[in-house]
Amino acid sequence: MKTTASLSSFNTIDLWSLLDLYADYYWQESSNFVCTEMHLNERLEGKHNPLQALVGSTLWDIGCLVTGRAQNWRQHLTDRQLHKDFKEFICRLPLHLSDDGKAHYISINGKARFADNGNFAGYHCFARDITEQVETEVSLRRFRAAMDMSGDMIYLVDRKTMKFVDVNDTAWQKSHLTKEELLNMKPNEGFMNESLEDLEKRYDHLIIDGGTSRTETEIVDANGKPAFLETYSRATCIDGNWIIIGATRNVTKRKNTERAAQKLHRMYSSLSETNDASLRAVSVESLYHNVCDAAVKGSKFALATIFAPNEEQQLHAVAYAGEATPDLNQIKIPLDPNAPGAKGLIGSAFFSKESQVSNDFLNDERTSFWHAKGADNNVVSAAAFPLLCENKSVAVLLFYAYEKNIFDEELVKLLQSMADNVSFALENFEHEEKRKKAEAVLKASEERFRSLTHLSTDFFWEMDSNFRITTYEGQAIGESNIRAIKAVIGKSFWDFDELICTSTTWTEFRYTLENHELFRDVELSFTNADNKVYYLSISGEAKYDSDGNFSGYLGITRDVTERRRNSMHIQYLASHDTLTALPNRAKFNELLSTNTELAQRYPERAFALFFIDIDRFKNVNDSFGHHIGDELLKEIAQRLRNPLRGTDVVARLGGDEFVIIVNQVKKYAAIQSVADNILHSFDRDIIIEGNKCDISVSIGISVFGVDADTEEGLLQHADTAMYRAKECGKNNYQFFAPVSESSAQVS
Repeated sequence: MKTTASLSSFNTIDLWSLLDLYADYYWQESSNFVCTEMHLNERLEGKHNPLQALVGSTLWDIGCLVTGRAQNWRQHLTDRQLHKDFKEFICRLPLHLSDDGKAHYISINGKARFADNGNFAGYHCFARDITEQVETEVSLRRFRAAMDMSGDMIYLVDRKTMKFVDVNDTAWQKSHLTKEELLNMKPNEGFMNESLEDLEKRYDHLIIDGGTSRTETEIVDANGKPAFLETYSRATCIDGNWIIIGATRNVTKRKNTERAAQKLHRMYSSLSETNDASLRAVSVESLYHNVCDAAVKGSKFALATIFAPNEEQQLHAVAYAGEATPDLNQIKIPLDPNAPGAKGLIGSAFFSKESQVSNDFLNDERTSFWHAKGADNNVVSAAAFPLLCENKSVAVLLFYAYEKNIFDEELVKLLQSMADNVSFALENFEHEEKRKKAEAVLKASEERFRSLTHLSTDFFWEMDSNFRITTYEGQAIGESNIRAIKAVIGKSFWDFDELICTSTTWTEFRYTLENHELFRDVELSFTNADNKVYYLSISGEAKYDSDGNFSGYLGITRDVTERRRNSMHIQYLASHDTLTALPNRAKFNELLSTNTELAQRYPERAFALFFIDIDRFKNVNDSFGHHIGDELLKEIAQRLRNPLRGTDVVARLGGDEFVIIVNQVKKYAAIQSVADNILHSFDRDIIIEGNKCDISVSIGISVFGVDADTEEGLLQHADTAMYRAKECGKNNYQFFAPVSESSAQVS
């Protein structure tokens, strides 16, 4: 039935009401498709009408763009020429017709109309605004494309049926199933390692509580290796059905990295504990026990033990710690490198002075002699590190583990640092023993000398009641000394600039003389004309005439130069590192204690403590030998001293570890400047006997009054900060930060 051109059939209230229910716009077109009349839906009255420009024009004249699928102007105009009706013809309106600057879409239906004589009169057109629908479809298409491009497994699960509604390409590809196979499965039958009951409970919590849940699951991958999946899920209601949207990603690499970092952190902590153990040790025996306890703390070692020689020329266990408690008394390593039992890890480490590592103990040819005992004690991996004193093997530090491949390159470096620190502590004990023996020999010599000579010595002298020298007799060696003795006559001791009273003051010495008191062993230092320094010890007693009147003094002078030099040398040995000439650990502890006490009383005496470790120092020793390593340590000591002020102190704690006290400073800018200067001092290459030593420094900094106000706290915090510098890539400095802040920075 053809529609006539007259509007009379449409001009009823019911007709317009029906149109308003269906369409947003109604217009009438002439036979040449020009809009002649337009009606707007009642709910749009008073609002902007983007189709107002259509009146008197055609859709194509105002610039409408065809966007419907498989639609175009050519086909549409052909249908119009044939006077065909059309449905759902979709156009995008030009932007200039919009009042909000956004694209608007309309869906048009057209009904051809004819005059009473049957001639084509134009079209009745109805249109709906479908902008929101188009935007939703575009958004969904984009979402779908993003889903399929994602490397995560994304899926939708219907809570009611507990089946997959949709999955992205990654999900079905990584499940090794077709998409159709996966969609016919329940979630617990796919790649989720959860029971159906647990899944339902988790999904119900999401529906009730809202928000997003995160779960982590450990599975076994296609290669039989452990893998970790991380899943984020949330619930949404679509068309009355609750749909669970999940995204799962493989986080195995991240988890392995985290575990490796945790492992290193534990080992750095053990290394720090070992340093503390070295500080606390009062004997070699206590050192060994402390080190074993510290080494297994927080680590995966089943056992840490130290083997040292006994009287039977065998290496035997002298200390151990750990959960494993094998019968160590049965393990004896002969001190004969050719004996079968000496060719395992312990013996090889002792005789070669190099570390020995086996990550598969029971299949290692080197450990064949000990395979049976290793199997009895479940030993899977092992590592042995020689402990050296003055470059001689004195013991071996041994580790057992229940897992294969525990001792990777990074861990071996840390354990070698641990062994080096223990070796340095052993050398300190050895030096202390030598110092005590030297003191004992000196004391015995002095006692014998005193018993033999009583008051007899090198020179005899007398002075008058005015304390002027009247007699000075004895054998003097050298012209300058003979002239000096002659010059003494007629003068007092304090009249000479070259003569210094070192054991007291001239004022106190004169007070003793004026009170006619006996004095013994007052020490003087004398620099002769040849600029040679002597140390003299004088003793004297008052003399009186026959009437009992004070007439002066008589006494003796002994040349104690050699004794004083020996004493000074002993003091130097006790307080300085013989290799670098820097203060040693004992002297540093004394200086740190003094500085801390001063800073506690006087805030302006606050200071910063730098804990310094040499990066890659072991590589130099391994590559070029300990001789080059020793020369490198001397150069490092010099480069650490150069950028410092005269009031600052640099000391060597042990191995390749140094400390610096930067005095009277607490502003971070000033401290950073010193740290930068130290780093810059290592920019220039270090060449030792033609060998380039590729090293840098890692610096940890703690500040008195900010990080701690005790020696122990400052040292521990600077040590912690230094390991943080190591973790941050080495060749940098880090200030101490509390654990919570440090963890936040690492994460």
